[in-house]
Amino acid sequence: MLRPRRSGQPVEPEILAPTLPVQAGKYAAVAAILAPPPPVPFAISVPEGAVAPDIHWRRVGARVRSTTAAQPGGYGDPMGVLELRQAVAEYLRSSRAVFCTAAQIVITAGTQQGLSMTSRILLDRGDTVWAEDPGYPGMIGVLEEAGAALCRVPVDREGFDLNWALRETPDARAAFLTPSHQYPVGMPLSMARRQGLVRWAQTQGRWIVEDDYDSELRYSGHPFPAMQGLAPQHTIYLGTFSKVLFPSLRLGYAVVPDPLVDAFAGARFLMDRHSPVAEQHVLAAYIREGHFQAHLRRIRIAYGERHSALVDALQRELPSWATLEPSDQGMHVVVWLPPEVRDTTVATTAAADGLAVRAISPMCAHAKCNAVMLGFGGFSPEQLQRSVSQFASLLRHLPAERPAGT
Repeated sequence: MLRPRRSGQPVEPEILAPTLPVQAGKYAAVAAILAPPPPVPFAISVPEGAVAPDIHWRRVGARVRSTTAAQPGGYGDPMGVLELRQAVAEYLRSSRAVFCTAAQIVITAGTQQGLSMTSRILLDRGDTVWAEDPGYPGMIGVLEEAGAALCRVPVDREGFDLNWALRETPDARAAFLTPSHQYPVGMPLSMARRQGLVRWAQTQGRWIVEDDYDSELRYSGHPFPAMQGLAPQHTIYLGTFSKVLFPSLRLGYAVVPDPLVDAFAGARFLMDRHSPVAEQHVLAAYIREGHFQAHLRRIRIAYGERHSALVDALQRELPSWATLEPSDQGMHVVVWLPPEVRDTTVATTAAADGLAVRAISPMCAHAKCNAVMLGFGGFSPEQLQRSVSQFASLLRHLPAERPAGT
């Protein structure tokens, strides 16, 4: 636009702010949804400082960083440091029954980056994709960004409802899911449905994207092996060290079928070339020398104690109309609420009271979800017991929408 000419003065352009694109609003919404919670009781995925990597991590780090391989240098391999890929391959083969070699592993900045790479590589815009309902917002976000036609598949006691998905959208190109510990509800995918998904992928030439969320953190019995071992040529397997070491490490991995290795290497290059080389060497040595497995044993004990403390306190103190979802895995539990008590209201009220309770209904597309998530990883048993008393009192004193008889 031009300002009106004044006598003897040149016309000056008016400075206008750029119009924000629609995409900017979408990304801003993602930032709001996935913003890290404050480290207050019940925050999700906050690790406990007392069980963070021990003195061995610091000693290994000091030693490895002094070596030539870990010194600052040129660009690294987009696939990741070979020694780390070898260590990860050996760990996954022995602990998760994953069928792979180091040549099939791409070191990532975590599961979120692995999901983003996978969606870009596997999907053309408009492809139909199965995803859980409710489901992890970070997974749904990358699928929407890829232009996928999302079919949100309900979950039940056996997890992802395959028969429902086959009836509704039999032409799906891929299934993105969390079979070890469904996010957010928490159940594992039953063996019958795992086998059904494998048959679907193999007979239809489709893809399974397995986010092996919280598979290491099981407190009783033995977890199912990874689905990848049942269909290695049809599965992209994603994992991370964030939960079991510390989130700021920003190292994870993708195990991909041979025909996709070059594509993943190229996608990683275009995103950010590669993960920090020195940290990769440190983690490789930490795993190779046996410290990682010892650390896993320690945190299973520590988190198991916290899980038991939280569950016991909730069973004692919850109002009769609130139902605790059975769970023996992960770093959070789920409490179901009656229709009269909206989970978003509970979350907002809890936040004002200094508790980081997360509502599940915003993670649902069509399913009727009315529940909240309570994290326990970063808090002592004593903290959790006190916070449960606070939370139970909060529930009992909710406004008029609270059901009668409590």
